Amino acid sequence: MIIRRIAGALGAELHGVDLTRPIPADLQQEIRAALLQHQVIFFRDQDLTPEQFMRFAQTLGQPVEYPFVKGLDGYPCVIEVKKLEHEKVNFGGIWHSDTTYLDIPPMGSMLLAKEIPPYGGDTLFASQVAAYEALSDGMKRLLATLGCVNTSDKA
Repeated sequence: MIIRRIAGALGAELHGVDLTRPIPADLQQEIRAALLQHQVIFFRDQDLTPEQFMRFAQTLGQPVEYPFVKGLDGYPCVIEVKKLEHEKVNFGGIWHSDTTYLDIPPMGSMLLAKEIPPYGGDTLFASQVAAYEALSDGMKRLLATLGCVNTSDKA
């Protein structure tokens, strides 16, 4: 496996991995380590069936059903996200972090692009770790005294 960083704050492409086949345990550990280090990982040109997608998801953790959208028949943890040409708002409508409001949130989300436009249509990722680390010490002290509620009320 070859790992190529793609940005300063986060993100890496992993090359030389065929997700259509079962992943050996040692490679599963390398992939998970890359995910933890880079926070977002990309595998290019992987044409996966829902079964293959789920098999790979299970190598990283326990897939969960999305509470507000019905999954594919036979694959309740896989949802289809479509954005048609005339639609102007992203899926979910606002900046969000998938299912972090659950009592036990999943470790992450997996996306599989089946059809992409020639330009635009970008999915943007942000590192909350980098954002926090860039704060002043005073702001970090202020935040340390606060609590928060993560909710899905808008859903």
